[in-house]
Amino acid sequence: MKTSKDKGLLILSTFVCLLPIALYLIVFDLLPEQMIQQWGADGTANWTMPREWAIFVMPLSLALVHIIVFFAINSSSSINSTPPKMRTLFSWFVPVTSVFTNLLILFANLDESFDVGVAALIFVGLTFIITGNYLPKTRQNYFIGVRVPWTMRCADNWAKTHRLSGKLFVATGIVLVLGSVFLTSESALIVTLLSTITLAVVIPITYSFALSRKG
Repeated sequence: MKTSKDKGLLILSTFVCLLPIALYLIVFDLLPEQMIQQWGADGTANWTMPREWAIFVMPLSLALVHIIVFFAINSSSSINSTPPKMRTLFSWFVPVTSVFTNLLILFANLDESFDVGVAALIFVGLTFIITGNYLPKTRQNYFIGVRVPWTMRCADNWAKTHRLSGKLFVATGIVLVLGSVFLTSESALIVTLLSTITLAVVIPITYSFALSRKG
């Protein structure tokens, strides 16, 4: 961090990571003694934790992850190759994820009918859409993007691959959001999630390799 602005952003964004703790404390007496922290693919709980610990573990863990990510994306190598808007996006990604994830946990523990899977899929879809809009603007770097040998060796390969990747990420996000609304089958949701994300990752890598062979 080179400026006071960076330090201020780190302090503010870390505070947002920890904000869910206050929400937990407000409704602490309404929470079950054993809080669900994780759900299986079928929507059943597979990990619980005493509420005295649960209200702190996830926010503190994500705050630690955020601090590590923040320093990584604001290192000299990332600053020189990543547009400011992209760095800002990733600076806020973990804090927003912390708030969203903990809200899911909070609502699910207060209301058994709350559908965690649908809400999570919508969040993943929106994340893909936002990221896809920024990927084409990213220059070669060792932190963000399709970082394979062929894209790292050739700036033109990187640019073309990320233009395609950006479109695929947006398309994937739209499919996931629509799928969460219109697909009622649990197996269909899982297949949609895995297949679209796999295609969004595999196709750009394959495309970049094909470009390198042409060169």
